[in-house]
Amino acid sequence: MSKVTFVVEYEDGKEPMVGAATQVHGGNLVSVAWRDAVNEPLNLALDTLPPLNTTVLLFDANGEGWLLGWRSPWHLMGGGETGAWQWSFQIDGLNHEDVNITHWLAIPGEPKEDA
Repeated sequence: MSKVTFVVEYEDGKEPMVGAATQVHGGNLVSVAWRDAVNEPLNLALDTLPPLNTTVLLFDANGEGWLLGWRSPWHLMGGGETGAWQWSFQIDGLNHEDVNITHWLAIPGEPKEDA
């Protein structure tokens, strides 16, 4: 299935309500990022990697687009780490061998409520 990414600018406080059943141009909404995805600096996966077991936004150049994922370390039988790792994803059934992660972006902290 094809995916398209839109970046839409809204006045503060006028963002639309969206949910899993939201229809967008005849398709189903898959994910929403309430942030400025255009002007945030991206990290090139060849230059630097996110910390182990830290959920970040990952870009798959093989066609999935932006994903939530993390680096999962491999462990020895006794529990120690081998030094090897693989990408893990929030999407069930997506295999680390099927993706080409080229960029990643840290997920910002929770929004703060105005006092």
